Amino acid sequence: MKQKLSLVVASLSLALLSACSSTPSVPEAVAPAIVKGDMLVSTSGETLYFYKKDTKPNESACVRDCLKVFGPLFPTPDDADIGDYKIIERTDGMSQWALKGKPLYLCTGAKAPTGAPASMVKAAETAAANCAKAMADFEIAKP
Repeated sequence: MKQKLSLVVASLSLALLSACSSTPSVPEAVAPAIVKGDMLVSTSGETLYFYKKDTKPNESACVRDCLKVFGPLFPTPDDADIGDYKIIERTDGMSQWALKGKPLYLCTGAKAPTGAPASMVKAAETAAANCAKAMADFEIAKP
């Protein structure tokens, strides 16, 4: 009986030890955009844009006033490069997604959450109108 109990304890100890030493699974990288028709949208469904004045690969020229209307598509801390999508560092030290070297942007505040109060919907409409006015410097991102 003692020998069986010792064998059970040893087996459980080995199983526990191997479970503790196993490598944790790393989440798979997910692209920050999806193709919708002939354009790119964020994973939350917002239209993505390229800034026409971004002429150097992997560098954003959208600073100061430009950022009042269009904002960078920010990665989360867990995001990683995947395929043609790369995380670049902006001159302000923040990170931003880029596709094939072209930084990605979205219209800041132009989408109100479902069921949002009228004031939020109005603010989103105003933001969308401001983006429409600034479209001379932006173009819809295409894959």
